[in-house]
Amino acid sequence: MIERRPTRAAWLRERRSAPRKPRAKILRLLVVTGFFVCCGAMGSTASQKPPQSPSSRASPEFQRIAKQAAQAREGNRSQQAIDLYRKALKLDSRWNEGWWYLGTLYYDGNLYQAGVGAFHNLATLTPEYGPGWAMLGLCEFETGDYKNSFIHLQMGRVKGLGDNRDLIHVVRYHEALIDILGGNFEEANKLLSSLVTENVLSNDVKLAMGLALLHVALLPNQVDPSKDALISAAGNIGELEALNDFDEAKKDFEQLARDYPSTAFVHYSYGAMLAELSQYQEAEQELLEEIKINPDSSMPYMQLAYVYIRLSRFNDALPLARKAVQLVPQSFAAHYLLGRALLETGQVPESIQELTIAKRLGPHSPEVRYSLARALARAKRTREAAQEQAEFARLNALVERAQKKSPPESYRNSSERGEVAPQQLQQPPVAARDQ
Repeated sequence: MIERRPTRAAWLRERRSAPRKPRAKILRLLVVTGFFVCCGAMGSTASQKPPQSPSSRASPEFQRIAKQAAQAREGNRSQQAIDLYRKALKLDSRWNEGWWYLGTLYYDGNLYQAGVGAFHNLATLTPEYGPGWAMLGLCEFETGDYKNSFIHLQMGRVKGLGDNRDLIHVVRYHEALIDILGGNFEEANKLLSSLVTENVLSNDVKLAMGLALLHVALLPNQVDPSKDALISAAGNIGELEALNDFDEAKKDFEQLARDYPSTAFVHYSYGAMLAELSQYQEAEQELLEEIKINPDSSMPYMQLAYVYIRLSRFNDALPLARKAVQLVPQSFAAHYLLGRALLETGQVPESIQELTIAKRLGPHSPEVRYSLARALARAKRTREAAQEQAEFARLNALVERAQKKSPPESYRNSSERGEVAPQQLQQPPVAARDQ
């Protein structure tokens, strides 16, 4: 089961001083270091079996084989159970429980592609059953089909996973891993931070947080072992940030910067934290250092532009925002920051142009609509300004509603509306956008 400790900060300090253990293989039947949900004895997952199939059509032969399959599964005779479940499903291919147990047996035996087939059949029969979608996504993750895995893991969460906290945490963890692989590091950080705040503390969570903090698009088991110490140290900092222990995080960041002064995104992540703590002078120095080390990344330019906007140094923000747009022309955050800087320096027509591009690229961001409404109002385009203001209010309400339903978030995900860092630009969750 998931290991929980009464004092999280104390445990983090103890773990940093403890000898490192060899890294376990990520995930085997929902097994991650610190996570455990078992197949035949799946705890609360087993109690959340899919809706029962009608028993009126079950033949005596089917009932006999189904009973034998359950006995084999409960007796840990996995291969015999698989053979019997397959035999029973040939007699009744709409047997929900059969597909569930067959899928979990495949998963327990590392037969992930076969598990995909079993859980796909279950999802087809019971499309409202969240755990079925979740298990399909976890099987797909193991086969390397990350695109479909992410879709189906999210589907499982949307449909609901009941009160099975273990499965909820495992799903969230694997969504974060796919976000990391796709370069969506801030989304990964949100998911991982929510695990830490719920006292889910494991070596794999820590390593994933380190990868997100350093913007390394790899899975934990793909990391060069020579980088373990770096990733682990960064993960410790990520956990401290999630727990809002900023004094300890700052100390560890300073040590990380001394140990790895030329490693990309060390200074950026430190600067981003300092900026969110309103320690702008120190943040500026870290971000300028990151630009020297990592001049082809848009992130330090955007973060420093944000710092200058917060300090009302709009002329200083302009060239940084322009550089960010040059590096990532399809980033709505970059166009938003440039539009903000242009607006505050009195270049209203150019501001409207950039904010309109930001709106096209990020149509569901309330922050973009807020600034565009201000720019249009300054241009005396009152009707359009009112429309954007109304859309801002609608989108902002959706974001706030979604945040109330979400797990607790770290400091990075809170902001004053209209004054946000690049990683904080909000878009409502997909399920909320068209409500």
